[in-house]
Amino acid sequence: MSRTPATPPTRHHNNFDVLRLLAASGVMALHIHDLTAEPALAWLHWLDARVALCTFFIISGYLVFQSYEQAPRLGRYVDKRLRRIVPAYAVVIVLSVLMGAWVSTLAWSDYWQHSDTWRYLWGNLIFLNFIQPTLPGVFEGQPYTAINGALWTIKVELMFYMVVPVFVWLVRRLGHHAVLGLGFVLACLWWGGFTALGEATGRGVYIELAKQMPGWLMFFLPGAWCYYERERLKARGWPLGAVSVVLLGLALAFELNYLFPLALAGAVFYAAFGLPWLGNATRHGDLSYGIYILHFPLIQLLVHFGVFQASPWGGLALVLGLVVALAWLSWHLVEAPMLRRPPPAPHTAAA
Repeated sequence: MSRTPATPPTRHHNNFDVLRLLAASGVMALHIHDLTAEPALAWLHWLDARVALCTFFIISGYLVFQSYEQAPRLGRYVDKRLRRIVPAYAVVIVLSVLMGAWVSTLAWSDYWQHSDTWRYLWGNLIFLNFIQPTLPGVFEGQPYTAINGALWTIKVELMFYMVVPVFVWLVRRLGHHAVLGLGFVLACLWWGGFTALGEATGRGVYIELAKQMPGWLMFFLPGAWCYYERERLKARGWPLGAVSVVLLGLALAFELNYLFPLALAGAVFYAAFGLPWLGNATRHGDLSYGIYILHFPLIQLLVHFGVFQASPWGGLALVLGLVVALAWLSWHLVEAPMLRRPPPAPHTAAA
């Protein structure tokens, strides 16, 4: 009697990996356009910067709440989150300082003796990128002098991780609708209030406060809400996607800033679960984080050497190849090894 072949197991049941890769590529495309200022590459600015960046925060809200709810041991949660973020980040900071020594207009000894070199190193290693975003004598003649302008979001991400256990504790007692809804409203008030103060007074400090972590909960918490409501949202099918896309278009066109995160969350959820599976984007490694943290200094380096000025399309091809190659190395040499935990020690029987 013949047997019906078993259906091969599906490793992925969503498109989050593809979406993260697309979001990282979208942020990189925007930075290529901004940092090179090459008219031939203006088409790279087709995507609204907020869509690419905020997609990360929404996906993070979904996946981090899922991770904590499935294994709510605080020590294990902290260990897992730090292993995922910190090692590759630290490697990028150290490599950036070494790169700076190579291209700085200062003499080698002057570069290493300069206080800003060490201020950059320690300030960025503790995620306070704003303390020292530049290195002495590095990229000073370029439109942007920051070494890695993408890293400010890593601080925000870590702060998200810190508040998740508190939110989950409250959700279990008060329900996710009340807790996440109130958190979303307070985040909107934070962002809107400081933005209004900045515009009314002309003081940039209020605009900077508006951009700090409490405001970004506007995107993180809708992602978390989608996790708790995942079965109901999946049951909505294509109307969820259609309505979300229409609302997202309206939010972008008319600057409806409080509708934007909700519409984007709906669109991201539908793309993750409503569309057909788009393939295993991590079969060669999960490159999205590496692409995100590596692309900015590499673009700056190629601008420094005039590569884009000599050939915009050649520079584009070169930076894409370098970023993907280094992200692959980052995954296989740093990120994946750090995520592998040693197997638990076998229990020995009592004598």
